[in-house]
Amino acid sequence: MNISTYKTQAGSSTNSALSVIKVLSNMHRYAIMKLLLNTRKDLCVHELSAIVGISQSATSHQLAYLEARGAVKSARMGKAKCYTPQDSALTKKIAQVISSLQ
Repeated sequence: MNISTYKTQAGSSTNSALSVIKVLSNMHRYAIMKLLLNTRKDLCVHELSAIVGISQSATSHQLAYLEARGAVKSARMGKAKCYTPQDSALTKKIAQVISSLQ
């Protein structure tokens, strides 16, 4: 393996680890991801907000952050916006970290 190949592989795994750390570094995002991964059903903003104990606005903000990074996906159900975990490499790594902390 030459040095440029090593740098590319190391950079890729470092970026992946940093993405997981950034997502889970906020206690509300951690709680939201833990809920979504453990319930295995759609949860709407108002439900997540009540369980996590933060405003709907703050919950929506954190969910937008997670959605922009590919950790969750949303679907509109009437007036409510509901979320489920995205089937992505990032979400799988987040799930591994969360399960190792339980």
